Amino acid sequence: MSMKANRPLERQGRDYRHYPDWIHQELLNWSRWCWQGPYPHPLRPSHCYSVEHQYVGHHLEEEEESEPIPARPLAPIAARAMMVDAAWQRMVGAPRLVLRAEYPQRWSSGRIEHGQIGAARRLHMRLAEYEAALSVAIGRVWDALRDPV
Repeated sequence: MSMKANRPLERQGRDYRHYPDWIHQELLNWSRWCWQGPYPHPLRPSHCYSVEHQYVGHHLEEEEESEPIPARPLAPIAARAMMVDAAWQRMVGAPRLVLRAEYPQRWSSGRIEHGQIGAARRLHMRLAEYEAALSVAIGRVWDALRDPV
């Protein structure tokens, strides 16, 4: 009897290392949802990041006319993000830390600057442990979105 036959039927053929794009989009939606609301959230680029938060950048009149209007940020779908957040709240240990480092806190975790290796180092994990925890976390999110409670 093969190992594949011992796994539950609904999990056969699912590879958590190569998850579909819609899972990634749901996790990005959750990340945008996490950064909404009152402080602490990222400050507007027109303000400095000092303790006082008093500096406001000045713009010249000519520059404002020549620059294109920036695109509005994509608004998160709160209902879907709350489903992902509920799954994340139920996680414990490494999967919870890794999912947070991979999506909502990818800048502070080192994920953007140094990749998964940098995020794993900041969490004091080996890369293989980081990837395994990410696979577990994505699997739990996948299950939560497939079978909402």
